[in-house]
Amino acid sequence: MSLLRIHIPSHWPDVEPAAPLPWCRLGARGECLASGSATLASLPRAETCELIIPADWVLLTRAALPRGNRQKMRQMLSYAIEDKLIAEPDSVHVATGATFADDQTALAVIDRTLLGRVLSRLSDAGLRPRHAWPETLLPELPDDGWVMVWDGRSGFLRTGSQSGMSLDGGSSAQPPVALALSVAQAREASELPHRLLLRLHENTPTPDVEAWRHALGMTVEVGMEWSPLHHPDLPVAGIDLLQGEFTSSGLLRDGWSRLRLPLILAGLIAVLQVGATTVEWFLLSHEKRQLQTAMEKSFREAFPDARVVVDAPLQMERKLAELRGAAGQLAPLDFLPLLARTATALDASQRSNLRAVHYEANQLSLEVALPDQAAADGVLKRLLDAGLVSQLQHLEGDGAQPMVRIVVTGNTP
Repeated sequence: MSLLRIHIPSHWPDVEPAAPLPWCRLGARGECLASGSATLASLPRAETCELIIPADWVLLTRAALPRGNRQKMRQMLSYAIEDKLIAEPDSVHVATGATFADDQTALAVIDRTLLGRVLSRLSDAGLRPRHAWPETLLPELPDDGWVMVWDGRSGFLRTGSQSGMSLDGGSSAQPPVALALSVAQAREASELPHRLLLRLHENTPTPDVEAWRHALGMTVEVGMEWSPLHHPDLPVAGIDLLQGEFTSSGLLRDGWSRLRLPLILAGLIAVLQVGATTVEWFLLSHEKRQLQTAMEKSFREAFPDARVVVDAPLQMERKLAELRGAAGQLAPLDFLPLLARTATALDASQRSNLRAVHYEANQLSLEVALPDQAAADGVLKRLLDAGLVSQLQHLEGDGAQPMVRIVVTGNTP
């Protein structure tokens, strides 16, 4: 995939709209395939396009931003740095960079109208950039040093991964005033690096390095010639200006292209899951209706006189209980069968401690005098082991031993 990188001159598009624009076409590995300078209409085409924005268009600063809704925060970015702006906050566009350990976020500020005009001109020519990088953050920082780009009259200084400034003036014997002030401030804060790497534009005479060193009080070295296109340093730590209202539609399309297949697969899985669940529900509902119909049929065959069938199993159980009672048969939860099973489950000492027996509504209550909680738990365990559902209730005893009530409510399932 090829990339067309375009360097926007400071005087374009307002002062010289027909001025040629420097460009280069990069390959998939970042190698320069071709380069040149052409008017907007004559620029070559590539699969993607990005811009290098001149340093004097962009203010780099930092601010502590409030946490909250990202969209609302983006609308308030310009007001968070109002004290650092010359223009009105509504007239600038602010892009965010990295957030550092001190909770300060790097910000890049550019005139909103100017950036809009550049993008509009490019769009009219069929070019829709996906990124726009401040030139200030392109040159690689040297170890323990700053890097300055200069053309003999102006330039810019990069002081950190996402910090720097544009510079005006300077001469062969005297560095720019803004550079000298930055060095003085860094020295006062004990943050002055050991050296300044100077990279010059093509055909720029080399200044008196010794004079600059003496004026700044730091080592000054001359590095390789600077061009953001012929020798592009990849903007790894750059701040993309195309954020918020200027976000590239190409990026949105790329994001959708990457997410389209996973979203389609997720949708198909969800549809299959819902479909399978719905089919299973219909099958279970059909089976339930069949079972209810079969039970109702069996009930009506056994009791043809029944007029209304609401709950066939419950009604069948009640009818059987009525028939057993009419025939003189005892049910498992009648008093005598339940008492016999309970007495069989208890040992002789436990039966001798019985103080009262009550029976009501198929429940048998035993009041027993037991020496301690362990004995009560032992009685409850014997009843449960015998298949009897039982509950233990403590009572206040009148004698030396505490009284407990054990309620036998039925058979264990």
